[in-house]
This record gives sequence, structure tokens and C-alpha cells, in this order.
Amino acid sequence: MGKELAMEHTVFLLVLALIAVSRGAAELGIHLNQTAKQQACMENQEYPHKGFCCKNCEAGTFVKEKCTANQEKGICEPCKEGTYAEHPTGMDQCLQCSQCPAGQIITVMCTSTRDTKCECKPGTFCLPDEPCEVCKKCTRCKPDEIEEQPCTPTSNAKCRKRAVSPHDPTVTPTSPSVHTKENHGTIVIVVLVLLFFIIILLVAVALWQKKRFCRKQASPVDENNVKIPIDGVSVPTSEECENSRNAGLEEAELPRTEFRPLLQETTILGSKSIPVEDEDRGLGDSLPNTTSSSQTSLSAIPVNMTLPVSANCEREAESWAREDGTPRRLVPLLAEEVSLSKSFDLFDVLDVRVHNKFFRSIGVSDNSIKLAESHNASDKVYELLRVWMQREGLRANINHLLQALLDLDQRYSAEQIASRAVERGYYKYE
Repeated sequence: MGKELAMEHTVFLLVLALIAVSRGAAELGIHLNQTAKQQACMENQEYPHKGFCCKNCEAGTFVKEKCTANQEKGICEPCKEGTYAEHPTGMDQCLQCSQCPAGQIITVMCTSTRDTKCECKPGTFCLPDEPCEVCKKCTRCKPDEIEEQPCTPTSNAKCRKRAVSPHDPTVTPTSPSVHTKENHGTIVIVVLVLLFFIIILLVAVALWQKKRFCRKQASPVDENNVKIPIDGVSVPTSEECENSRNAGLEEAELPRTEFRPLLQETTILGSKSIPVEDEDRGLGDSLPNTTSSSQTSLSAIPVNMTLPVSANCEREAESWAREDGTPRRLVPLLAEEVSLSKSFDLFDVLDVRVHNKFFRSIGVSDNSIKLAESHNASDKVYELLRVWMQREGLRANINHLLQALLDLDQRYSAEQIASRAVERGYYKYE
């Protein structure tokens, strides 16, 4: 009896196992069929969705809602302005239209089925097998060369040496005597121009000396208004500032040093005011002989060094750094892109040794830096800044460049660039 029960139990377990295996096989078959259907979708015409194939939307449209049955098309919607779909697609959005880089012009406008097409401006080119980040200038053939192939937006001009022949009508023989006469004429013109500038300089110096002498004679030392030198430098008075403005002086006077006895520049209690011309005649000798005095021991110190008048009469230019040492932001006076582009030439003060480190710090690729190595230092800086501006777009800002210089311990260069940008009217301090 016990054996029969054991046999029935075993048979029951076997039946259950067979049922489980058959269900697993059925589910695996369904999954394999769905995978086969998904792999069987025709490329560029259909796209898989939930185990069946949906038909692509036409060029110029995108899939707004996917299909709900096999071999059906979902809801398609036209591409929005500024986007395109060149081929039938199963994507749920269109591609963004490309923007032409700086130095290139648009030849074909972007439509819903076609991207923007650009090419280099006339006089520049970019090879099709190279990354066209910056267009290069076309080569100009030399006078002794012939242009075999003109420059196009995708190829450079080709030149070859001109065949020198006495019968060649394109070669004009030059006479040595003509060159000699032209050289002599150039030398004479240069000499005359130099003489003209020397005469103007001498006249200006003579007028300056005359005004200086007249001011000395007309301005005796005021007992109540003695100019006491500070650290060997005297500050011009308001009268001197007014005289300088009335005379129309645009530039500051050069510093001059006169060695006079210090006793003649100070007021001694109970003594009378001494005119300047008396000082020049050496009236200091009539004073009591006090060689042991500390005042007479300073008689050889330069006490009448005149500062440039304009440096004290005019308001000092604003500084880039605040009182706490932090830099002030620059605000463009022109359009942001115009002010920034005009400021690129100011970056020629950068130390050549930090060029590559600087451009890497602002995100310029090594490939662009390598392509710019063929230019001279100033052209390299200008071209790589254009590449950076093109990559940054509306985010490009001169304050980002100045901060990058500060991070590289190039504060002197940053201050020079900021002050020159303000002086030229590209920016103002915030």
C-alpha cells in the first residue's frame, strides 16, 4: 500500500514538471517571435516599438506619437522653425539647423528638409578633408610667379615660377638707374621729414623754457604759502594748473631737479620772503653760518622736483582693481560681440610661454592650437580667440578671459588689457 502511494506521488510531480516546462517554452517562443519581428524592421523605413514595426515619418517631420499596431504610422508633425529632418525618420524631434562659423557665409539657408550650407568668404579657403574651424587666407602669387589655379572656398591658389625670357611680354625689364633715382628721392624725403620734426621739437622746447622762466620771475615766494617738498617732490599749485590749462598744454612737463639749499625753500621765523631770482643769485650765503645744523646738512637734496602738472590737475583714471584688490567687471559700450572682437588685438601683450596653457584653460581644443602654430604670435592669439568666441557663442565674455589670466598669475597682462579696452572705448567699468 505504501509503495502505491509513493508511485502516485512521483507521477504527480512529473506531470507538474512537464506543465511548467511547456509554459516556459511557450513564453520563450513568444519572446523570440517578438525579438525576430523587432529585428526584421526595415532600416530607414521602419522603427521598432513594443515588439512590432512602425513606419517612419516623412522627411521634414518627426514622430509626435508612435503607432499602436504593426506596420502602421504614428502621428507625424512638421519640423519647427530652426530644425530639419533630411530623411524619413522615427525620431521624436528634428535636428537643429547649423550656424555658420565666423569667417564663413551662408550659401544655402536651412529648411525643414535641408541643413544650412556654409563656405569660406572670398579670399579665404578651408580644405574639405580638414576640420574647418577657421578659414585660412588664400596665397598670393609673387611678382615672379604665375597663378595656375585660383583660390576657391575649398582649395588654395597654386602658383609656379614664371619662366624668365627676354621675349616674355609679361616681364618688364627695369633699369638700374631708375631704382637708384627712386632710392635717392626716398632718402631726401626721409631727411626732410626728420629735419621738420627736429625743428618743431626745438621750437616747443624753447617755448617751454621761456614760459618756465617767466613763471619763475612772476611768482615770488609767498610767506604764507610756502611749498614744502614731500620726499623731494613739490606738488604744483592751483595757479600753475590754471596757467597750464590756459597755455593749452596737452602733455605734462618733464620732471626737473634743481639742487638748491633747503634753507632757501623754507620760511625761518622773523625772516622776510626771498624772491626766486634772489635765490638763484645765492643769497643763502648771507644767512648765519650754522654748518652743524641739520638744515644746512640737507642743502644738497633736490627739493624742487616738479611733478607732471596734468598728473595732479586731472582726475586720476579709474583703476581696474577695487580697493580690496578684486577686479572690476567690464561692461561693453558696443554690442557684446563687437566690443569683444575689437579687444582681441589687445591680447598681443600675453607672454608667449603661457599661450597654450591659457587657451587650454578657456576650452580651446589642442587640434585648434596645433593648426594655429603656423601663424606668428599675434595672429595665433587672434585666430584662437575667434575659435573660442565661435565655440562659446552668446556666452563669450571678456571678463571670462581676464579671470583665466588671473588664474594663471598673469595679473599684469590682465590689467593692461582691461585698461586699454576702456581707453579705446570698447568697454567701461561696471
